[in-house]
Amino acid sequence: MTTRPSVGDRVVHEVTVTQEMTARLFDREIHPVYGTAWMVRHVEEAGRLLVEPYLGPDEDATGYRIEMSHRRAARVGDRLRVVAQVVAVDARGCTAHVEVWGEHGMVGRGVFVQRYVPRGALGGAPTEAGAGTPRRETGEGT
Repeated sequence: MTTRPSVGDRVVHEVTVTQEMTARLFDREIHPVYGTAWMVRHVEEAGRLLVEPYLGPDEDATGYRIEMSHRRAARVGDRLRVVAQVVAVDARGCTAHVEVWGEHGMVGRGVFVQRYVPRGALGGAPTEAGAGTPRRETGEGT
């Protein structure tokens, strides 16, 4: 029987904004603050941390939909917490509410939906899990 994350499961993915993560277009810095593209990447990483422990040997997951609002600037050196919490799960996928918090308040918020797919369906060989060092929180009231 396949297991899935439970509604209420949550992870906290911590990142520190680096110069590389500033808002860049056309290979040049546009603004010296945390770029939305990097926020989306960190949200995807947090979402992956929610589903990866539950993937069977013949299955994988892929991003299906992401909606984010970038609400506040974060500067180089700021420490961010990307908090992803499962709000819905079924046989097809997992939906998480995501918030990005910085030293001065909420940086962004949104929803990330992943769909389960057969391993290898999108080509390439996935790398080993566990590259990040998130905190996993499960159960009610987290």
